[in-house]
Amino acid sequence: MSSGQLPPEIQEKVQKMQQLQQKAENVSMQKQRSEGRLDQVDDALDELEEAEEDTNVFRNFGDVIIQKEGPSEVVDELEEEKEDLELRVKTLEKQEEKITEKLQNLQQEVQQAMGGMGGGMQDAG
Repeated sequence: MSSGQLPPEIQEKVQKMQQLQQKAENVSMQKQRSEGRLDQVDDALDELEEAEEDTNVFRNFGDVIIQKEGPSEVVDELEEEKEDLELRVKTLEKQEEKITEKLQNLQQEVQQAMGGMGGGMQDAG
């Protein structure tokens, strides 16, 4: 084996680390989007708290804007969306933690294997 070539098991672990890093980036972006939407929902709820019940309220659904019966109807919808978003953010945070833990473990395994290449496999125990 040439000195520049890594053993297959180490190459496999490095490849797995790269995949996990990509997954971590994807989860982070999803979390940022969810947190951004959560901020928007909070802002909308703050505005609706100050609105009179007879105020005309409209809700945007894609390309369509629909008039609602009043602020309370939209508040109910936004509160439900807020709960869903908070749950999503918590789930994504847990995924981030698990991915980070796996990455750290793999990195440690690769470092140990690389260290063991010099003088045979060292006892990790």
